[in-house]
Formats: sequence, structure tokens, C-alpha cells
Amino acid sequence: MITIELARVLAAIRELLDAHGQASKAAWLADREQALEAAESPETVKLTIAELHSIVLGMGGLFDLPLTAASKEATESARTRLDELADQLFEMTRNT
Repeated sequence: MITIELARVLAAIRELLDAHGQASKAAWLADREQALEAAESPETVKLTIAELHSIVLGMGGLFDLPLTAASKEATESARTRLDELADQLFEMTRNT
């Protein structure tokens, strides 16, 4: 019960986080992806989407996470990409 576009955004965020020092947050996202794929009720989908929406903003949210990379430029590039993906996730999960 997960849309292709949402799955694409979640996978991209997960891969980016995993590659830049946020493996535990990436694992959390993987768990939510699996929950959406296995959801058997609209309530489960709604709750999981709400969880995803809530991790974008605030302390510990996607916009707040520190990323690591081999260079300052790579870190800035990863940060820019994560911000773009977080914006997309926020919009996709907004109506819950």
C-alpha cells in the first residue's frame, strides 16, 4: 500500500542517510517502508504516513540531521539533496 513515488523518495533518503553517517535513521526509515508495504489496513497506512511526516521537521528531524562526507563540498551536496528529498516527503505526507 505504498505509492511508487513515495517508495522512491524513501529509498533515496534512506540511501543518503546510510552513506552519510546516519545509519540508525536509515534503518528507521527502512522499517517504515516495510510497514507500508505490508500494511493490511488503511489505519496502519495512515499511522505510518503520519510518522514519516513527523520526522521531517523539528529536533532530530531530517532538516536537523548532521551528515558526514569526505569533503566539505560532498557534505554540502548531500545536505542539499537531503533537504530536497525532505521537502518532497513532507509534501507527500502532508494530508494525514
